Amino acid sequence: MSTSKNAKNTWVLILCGVVALLLTVGIVALDSLSEPLDGVIRAGALLGYLAVFLAALSSNYMRELTRFFGRSFIKVHHLVSVTALIALTIHAVSVAWKLGSLTAFLPNFSSVRLFFALGGRPAFWLLAITSLTALFRTAIGKNWKVIHWLNYIAFALGTIHAQMIGTSFVHPGLRLVSWVMLVLLLGVFVAKRTRKQRAATKAKTR
Repeated sequence: MSTSKNAKNTWVLILCGVVALLLTVGIVALDSLSEPLDGVIRAGALLGYLAVFLAALSSNYMRELTRFFGRSFIKVHHLVSVTALIALTIHAVSVAWKLGSLTAFLPNFSSVRLFFALGGRPAFWLLAITSLTALFRTAIGKNWKVIHWLNYIAFALGTIHAQMIGTSFVHPGLRLVSWVMLVLLLGVFVAKRTRKQRAATKAKTR
């Protein structure tokens, strides 16, 4: 099942990648850019945001996706996660370059509003932590799943950050879609956890 000989529906993966790139380029193209660096900042943020969403959402359907693609989907999942981290690193480095300060990487705790407005900063480090769990998954054991839940917190922080100060998110349609994405992701997470708890409870009562 996990061999490349049995791989199928690869075109869906390619299509998802192409669509993500086209959406990113299209949204950035709609914005007025004062300098090329602004385009890099926004493209990195948007591509990373989409990749985090896809990585977190797909983690809830590993078995189904493995059957659909005829291969172990964990490798694809890790590839999407790494893509998200690289894109967001480009975003953060570009912001730091524009500000002329490494504070672009540091969470701001001076007020609740600023913490959430700059929520992309803690979100970046949460994503870095979850990415490291993939490298040390065997040593961490079952606890890696709990650490992986930080992806949902990171996506929520990223969404709030984007809604509050994201330049591209002045478009009403994009603001609405991002909230829908957050609600969908959290809804799937809660539904999956609830279903597992019910199944475990039934198994104990038998």
